[in-house]
Amino acid sequence: MDDKLQNFLTNAFAPYGDFPARTDVTRELLANLRDKFADLKEQGMSDAEAYQATINSFGDVSEIMEQVPHAKADASAEPQGHKSIHQVIKDAMKMAKLSTSKFSSSELKESDLSGTDLEDADFSFSSMASSNLERSNLSGAKFRASELRRSSFAGADLTNANFSASDLSDVNFAGANLTGTKFAGSALKGAKFADANLTGTNFSHSDLTGVSFDHQTLEGTMFNSSSLKNATFHGAILHDVNFHHADAKHTSFDGATMDKVTYALLKGAKAKLDGVTVA
Repeated sequence: MDDKLQNFLTNAFAPYGDFPARTDVTRELLANLRDKFADLKEQGMSDAEAYQATINSFGDVSEIMEQVPHAKADASAEPQGHKSIHQVIKDAMKMAKLSTSKFSSSELKESDLSGTDLEDADFSFSSMASSNLERSNLSGAKFRASELRRSSFAGADLTNANFSASDLSDVNFAGANLTGTKFAGSALKGAKFADANLTGTNFSHSDLTGVSFDHQTLEGTMFNSSSLKNATFHGAILHDVNFHHADAKHTSFDGATMDKVTYALLKGAKAKLDGVTVA
């Protein structure tokens, strides 16, 4: 398998010729790929599956090349801030714009990608527990079937992102833009949404036990067939919010304001609507 991984790197860097740091860069990356492949094998993948997932996690080599000296004119230049090749590669993966990067099936636990532009990136089936992606641009990103417990997306742009069927327990989405974001079929117990934009957010078939939507404005938000046991919407404004077949019997809407259609849906779900204003 080492030969296949080495060939992959050789082909990936072929367009850049024999730049000064090539040996060190490829050695560092080969070690990372070996570790990734070994981890995936331990998780039960076949050689073919582990190899494909390993190279899919590699990302875009051009973004790495922007961070290392690769032209002949750079040969006498000092490395950036005297960084090691290891640190250069690490910083490249964090700081470069990775708008088409693939991280599917990747292990990114406790990673700090805060402030990174990862628009449309694919993190499907990844393990990212306790990761920090605060203030990142993650518009259109895919996190389907991922483990994201205790991660932070505070202030992130998650417009049209897809978290379907993911473990999002105790995740922090405070201040995040969740316009059109899909959480369908996800575990969201303990998740925080203070000051988040929830316009058109899809929480269908999700576990939202105990989650607070207090003082939030919800427009076109969907809670179809979701569990809302002990969830609260105190002082919230709800317009065109869908609660079809939702478990809202033990949900508190005290002080909330909602339109007639939303009120009717909740009434049909046998929710307690004392203190609700219909407008």
